[in-house]
Amino acid sequence: MKKACVLLVCLVFVIGWSFLVFAQGEGEKKEIPDKGFMMNAARDGIFHVEAGKLAVQKGSSEGVKKFGQHSIDHHTQLNDGLMQLASKKGVTLPKKMSKKEQEALDKIAKLSGPDFDKAYLEMEIKDHSSDLTGFQKEAKSGKDPDVQAWAAKAVEAIEEHLKMARDLSK
Repeated sequence: MKKACVLLVCLVFVIGWSFLVFAQGEGEKKEIPDKGFMMNAARDGIFHVEAGKLAVQKGSSEGVKKFGQHSIDHHTQLNDGLMQLASKKGVTLPKKMSKKEQEALDKIAKLSGPDFDKAYLEMEIKDHSSDLTGFQKEAKSGKDPDVQAWAAKAVEAIEEHLKMARDLSK
């Protein structure tokens, strides 16, 4: 009888402890501030690297090819920083661009020569203009200070890329 009582107490303790640990684990699942921004920034970064590769491959002017390589280099660096930040924050980033971005790349990939250059630069100007607005907003009013700092750093690169694309399109 004594053995059964001790066994029952141990069993109740183990079950109770398991529920406590499980409940604490559930409570730790909290929403990560600025996760949506990080997810969109990751998709966009992938898009710009792939667009740059396309420009290096298909660009007809030396300026477009150089801009494409510059975009690859800068966006790869930004993407790496974002991946480190996301890992620190417990965010799993997407590994590919959005469907809309893929469709935009597929569309210009069919072009060649000066038509490609023009379409590529128009796409980059449009996308970087949109990016700039979103990144400036995040840098100013994001909820996570680390994500805000990363976004502020990225704003500088986006402004530079936008100016380069505009200059090349003249």
